Amino acid sequence: MYPSLTPILDSWLNNLRVVFLDLDDTLCDAEPAWTAGVAAAFDLLLSQRPQIDRQRALDEWQQVNERLMVRLNSVKITMSQARDRRFRLLLKRLDAEDDALADELNEVLGHVRLTNMHLFADAVPVLQALRSSYHVGIVTNGAGDNHDDSQWSVLRHLGLLDLVDSVWISDEVGFRKPDPRLFEGALEEVGADPSEVAHVGDSPEADVAGANAAGLTSVLLWRQRGEVRVEGPEQRPAIVVRSLSQLPGALDL
Repeated sequence: MYPSLTPILDSWLNNLRVVFLDLDDTLCDAEPAWTAGVAAAFDLLLSQRPQIDRQRALDEWQQVNERLMVRLNSVKITMSQARDRRFRLLLKRLDAEDDALADELNEVLGHVRLTNMHLFADAVPVLQALRSSYHVGIVTNGAGDNHDDSQWSVLRHLGLLDLVDSVWISDEVGFRKPDPRLFEGALEEVGADPSEVAHVGDSPEADVAGANAAGLTSVLLWRQRGEVRVEGPEQRPAIVVRSLSQLPGALDL
């Protein structure tokens, strides 16, 4: 926590009655699961198209995803649209267009990612502890359909729907973090004032900046070693925790 914010936080936290949390890399270890899914998809791709150079394919894959993320963050496409286009665009760039293969690769990535998705060890006990005092919700960027590579599938797979009171997914709301309108819609439905809500997430760019813009108490979950790194005052969290297990105590200042 930043010492200069302590008097303000004392006032905010006394009124706190809602805690929102991010999903990927906050409650669940999403990065290794994504890596496993991509590796499985590329193994299939190269078994079907052995003439393709793996490194070239990986380089093109990175560029495809970067371009899709630009369109996604500018709200020109949804996450589900980006997901469904990524392998079609990749195969086109590799001069190997095949929509059926692209869809198969997408299914493999989604399935392997989902089966490799695991909760962090501190997630369940902390969610249970928070629910005794707060409305607990998940506010996450991602797809809101029934594909394996969607947030609803992850929530069901991890058993999180029984551990939270509400779920807000960017594709369904129409705005992505850090856009404060994603939080504003959740606040309206929950019936809470921003001063009554904290949001916890691992991303200074998406979670902290979004929560700050919406007037929420921003909590940065920094599992990495070393000092917290942020870019600009909009990414400055009100509270920093190094594990979810520190969260209940941090909110009871």
